[in-house]
Amino acid sequence: MYSDQIRELYRTNLKVGAYDRLLVFTDDEKDYLTELIEEFLKVGREFTSQVKTFVYESTKTHGKEPPEPLWRLTFGDEAIDELKLRGLLDRILSKEDYPQEEVISILKDKVANVPSVVVAFPYFSTTHTFYRKLLTDVFGARYASMPLFDPTMFLTSMNVDWNYVAKLSRDIADVLSEAEWAHVVSDYGTDIEFSLKGRKGIADTGLFHNPGEFGNLPAGEAFTAPVETEAYGRLVILYAPDRELVRPITFKFIDGGVESIEGFEDYRYFIEDVFKKMPEARFIAEFGVGTNPKASRPDNLLEAEKILGTVHIAIGDNHTFGGMNRVGFHTDYVVFKPTVLIGGKGWEKKLLLKGKLQKI
Repeated sequence: MYSDQIRELYRTNLKVGAYDRLLVFTDDEKDYLTELIEEFLKVGREFTSQVKTFVYESTKTHGKEPPEPLWRLTFGDEAIDELKLRGLLDRILSKEDYPQEEVISILKDKVANVPSVVVAFPYFSTTHTFYRKLLTDVFGARYASMPLFDPTMFLTSMNVDWNYVAKLSRDIADVLSEAEWAHVVSDYGTDIEFSLKGRKGIADTGLFHNPGEFGNLPAGEAFTAPVETEAYGRLVILYAPDRELVRPITFKFIDGGVESIEGFEDYRYFIEDVFKKMPEARFIAEFGVGTNPKASRPDNLLEAEKILGTVHIAIGDNHTFGGMNRVGFHTDYVVFKPTVLIGGKGWEKKLLLKGKLQKI
């Protein structure tokens, strides 16, 4: 049903060629995902004969490492057996401290034919995982991450001028790299300041043509990792990752972390349970700016955070894109029609005014 759109994704967004080794995987969280993978496989074989697909049991959490069977398919039994023998794999999967250089050395020594292109559309995100970081940063794979993906996005936020999205995303990423602080406010109560000092802006362009490039599809944002201990203020949340909240809730940030939550909504109790199990999940992790003019859905985080004129703020893991926090959780929250000030030593500028992007 979506063969033409998948073909365009392979051709335009990932530039898949005959010599590429393509890996496509998802989870079993939603029936339509396991059905869609067959279409990705069929179309993928038009581009390369080296195609692998995999479906695994849902991890139920964004940012959690994918399960061992996918690691085996990706890196091979010999490498994974060696990681297990040294007691490293369990530490990786649970996001405990482990010697990354030792892991990398083992994989480089033991593996061959690592995928050069990855399409990942499990319902729960793999973007902020060591698995993804190994594939892109160590082995140079081009990696499209598509958590919460709904096939109807092929007709909306995927049907966009990617050159426009790429240029705008890069321009804003450059501004974020220069900034040392940001202040975000909204008419419905968000008022939060945080430090960006020493952190690099990253562009999610949707064009992954060169070794190691990765991002979301649909794409369209510029983002960075704020300083984890320097966020103060209130973040009012209207939407969970996949639904509108019955009542808004408010995170109160002190010293970079969520100190308290206000409001009565089931999602509040879910987050409080996450914080009990993973205290490090409460820290600010990401600040992003949407750049996709075709994105419009507020009830699906994958698309909502790409809406041109919005920003998003995440808590949890950020160690894979320039931050210091390593934890098995990462979730973004979109701020609609924000006014955003950013600045540095001796300068400041208005990036957005009530959802309108200002001249940069």
